Amino acid sequence: MATKLSMLIEFIPNYVYYTQLAVDPEPREGLIYFCIDKKLQYNNFYLDFGPLSLGCTFQFCNVMNKMLASAVQTKRKIYFYSSPDPKLRANAVCLLGCWGVLFQGMAPEVAFTPFASMAFPSFHDASPVECKYRLDIIDCLKGVAKAVQSGYVHPPTFDVHDYHHYEQVENGDLTWISPKFLAFAGPHDKYSVSPEGYVALTPEHYIPYFKKKHVTLVVRLNEKMYDERRFTRAGIAHLNLYYPDGTNPPEYILKQFIDACEATSGAVAVHCKAGLGRTGTCIGAYMMKHHFFTAKEAIGWLRLCRPGSVIGPQQQYMDVIQPKMWQAGGKHDNRGILEKALPGVIASMFTLRAPEATPPPSPRSPGHTKPPLPKTSAVSSQKDKAGTQGDNLVRLKQTYQHHYVR
Repeated sequence: MATKLSMLIEFIPNYVYYTQLAVDPEPREGLIYFCIDKKLQYNNFYLDFGPLSLGCTFQFCNVMNKMLASAVQTKRKIYFYSSPDPKLRANAVCLLGCWGVLFQGMAPEVAFTPFASMAFPSFHDASPVECKYRLDIIDCLKGVAKAVQSGYVHPPTFDVHDYHHYEQVENGDLTWISPKFLAFAGPHDKYSVSPEGYVALTPEHYIPYFKKKHVTLVVRLNEKMYDERRFTRAGIAHLNLYYPDGTNPPEYILKQFIDACEATSGAVAVHCKAGLGRTGTCIGAYMMKHHFFTAKEAIGWLRLCRPGSVIGPQQQYMDVIQPKMWQAGGKHDNRGILEKALPGVIASMFTLRAPEATPPPSPRSPGHTKPPLPKTSAVSSQKDKAGTQGDNLVRLKQTYQHHYVR
């Protein structure tokens, strides 16, 4: 019996169509049916369900490129389908739209127009609490387009194998957001493997890769869990910019972060506990200033690169600072002038030698002139030593990676 289609949306005239099916269809002459629901899956932390990672996105794109070439040659049509489940539909359509932007030269609006009449759930952040912040498919597509335009990714040369290798916790849990920024989970003082198989890496595990990739600065946003001299002795500058897990960066910390990154000629590796919330927020601010991403475009791209990035109130925070970042970016046209103005500031911030390796004084300590951190800092400080949001995210990531063979 022929499969009955409740809907059929044309994506590329005469060749690529999208539909939703509750059951797998029977083969039909002249058609190529294709579904990724069981092949490319999103591994959620909490209530998040997508978008699928950049690695999965490029896996899909590579298959679609081959299928389209075959369909053109054999005069067949591609029916890409998903389950009617709203979340699976959203991920499937987002993948198809990303392929259109990355490999078919489509503008984000053009890629999404065929699906404009359909209802999709907004993508949720990696938290267990219902979130009202809306991040939609079109935001992710615009983020992809802006990333390509800004030179963050070159579709023909993207290395899917490298992406999937280094996203594994035991291989570093690191992700390139752009040629300038590498996000990773925070290293520990000692290497360990728990009875459950959870891995904790040290600075020495990262140094060879960082040197190979010309990482010249490491920024730590969480509490100290290793001696920064282990990086600086290897010739990699280190900057401590702690603020509490799950919160937004105080203005002076965000300024120091951006100033340091602007004055660094090489790549910058940024981490907090899990390399998701604080890390994504600070990198996102830089993206808005330098390449004029909207907050939603930045969050969309960050979550494609590193699922789970930017959590809870950090989403609204990025919306709030977007105009300020754009204004600052408009005034930041001459990198040479900036680099001449900042060396003194940057030199005072980097922990480059042993005498400077002691932790900076607490923001609440006498004689400290920086503005105090939010009042929750004392509580957050205690949580950082126990089970914080970042700890839980790292644990969850390792748990699903142990049960998922790509």
